[in-house]
Amino acid sequence: MNTPVIPTTAVDDLVAVTATGATPDVSFQPSWLSTGGLERFTLRSGPREWHGLRPATQDWAEVGDGLRRAHEALRRLPVRRIVAAFDTAAELWAKRDFPERRDTVRSAAAITGMSEETIDRALDGELSGLRAEHLLAALERELGVPEVLDGFERDGRLRGSTTAIGPRVTLAVFSGNVPGLPVRSLVRALLVKSALIAKIPAREPSFTAAFLRTLREVEPVVADAVVALYWDRDDEANQSAALEQADAVIAYGSDEACAAIRARVAPHQVYEQHGHKLSFGVISRAYLAANGAAEVARRIAADTSELNQHACLSPQVYLVEAGREEANALAGRVAEAMRAAAADFPPGEVPREDAVIVEHRRLLAGWRAASSADAGVWVSEGDTDWTVVLDDALLPLSGAGNRVARLVVVPSLAAAVDAVRPYAKHLQNVGLGAVGEEFWQVSRELAVLGASRIAAPGAMIGASMVWKHDGQPRIAGLLRWCDVENHPEVD
Repeated sequence: MNTPVIPTTAVDDLVAVTATGATPDVSFQPSWLSTGGLERFTLRSGPREWHGLRPATQDWAEVGDGLRRAHEALRRLPVRRIVAAFDTAAELWAKRDFPERRDTVRSAAAITGMSEETIDRALDGELSGLRAEHLLAALERELGVPEVLDGFERDGRLRGSTTAIGPRVTLAVFSGNVPGLPVRSLVRALLVKSALIAKIPAREPSFTAAFLRTLREVEPVVADAVVALYWDRDDEANQSAALEQADAVIAYGSDEACAAIRARVAPHQVYEQHGHKLSFGVISRAYLAANGAAEVARRIAADTSELNQHACLSPQVYLVEAGREEANALAGRVAEAMRAAAADFPPGEVPREDAVIVEHRRLLAGWRAASSADAGVWVSEGDTDWTVVLDDALLPLSGAGNRVARLVVVPSLAAAVDAVRPYAKHLQNVGLGAVGEEFWQVSRELAVLGASRIAAPGAMIGASMVWKHDGQPRIAGLLRWCDVENHPEVD
């Protein structure tokens, strides 16, 4: 079955229409929700303010009823038409001069301090995953046949038929300052035909509503199944009212924040969590010899520089199997590559509190370098744009990202795995530079330890929509199934 394609003329018309529109607020209301009865909220982050609208606490039940009606309308859309809507919206947003994208990038740069080029690169990666081929691949990997979301489909292993039913309403609580992060869970919920309450992240509030406005122009039925808004983390009344409307809950944030939400999830509600995660890199002697120090350094710098090292997928440390001189030479090469990356896509303005942390980490690294021939530190001059630290021990992890490349020398790949072991609970992504049998052996050990993704050095950022996020089927995990078997109608 072919994916429906919205004509190019419609895409061009939408660009023209959006270009003339005024910059909107950070909330999104479906067309069926009257703004007359909504209350105004103010979202503050540092010295900046954003505004939007949300239901009054006593009106959440009415909003829930509207979302359930929107869910029924969404259920009538073929899943491939929903895929086509996201594909078209992503095509629009893939253009860096698309007005909604430019407004969003400027807003994200203002609140996060990241440069516009750094944010654009992040959005390029996120949006590429929303093209039809990737969404269909994700659906096929987890569901087998996407059309099980439309009705009963024959299942030869069952000797019958099966269908998948998504939640009527999903509540997604987003957090973090990574531009575009909400789009993955937003898309997954809508693909399974669930209406959505999206609590936007305070640290990057502009993307969700902006993308939904584009989606409304492309396919109104899909966008009309979403309410995007904000409430403060200590606003128990709005959080409780939103939770009461949900059949499924997706939580992002620290372990403590996620635990607070989980404690309030009812037994009948599906719960997905994306809590605190850590990622590492590992380089073997064989990999370093096969690829050369300059290329390996470029890959380490790429992983550490993308998104200013703020993503969960970003490496906190690269563990390198090497001797003292070899490691020192590699660190020097990484410093050159970090300098080149900063020139290519500048980090932007590092928040003052983060800059203090970077300076403190540099100071500690300098002390260790002064007392150990196995340690060293390389820094950008006059700013905190990048830092490279070479050490012989994996000290307690700390810091706030901001392009600090830590290289820790290990005597073997087994020692690298052992060094990661204390962090197994939070292990997510590993950039594994290994070759041949050593690659597969270490990959298996890391998988058993807790890693949910293994990528090549230089490709740690940019996980696909097909990846089972944090090791779980995030599309199938939202669904319940109904099978028809032992019935003459399916014989």
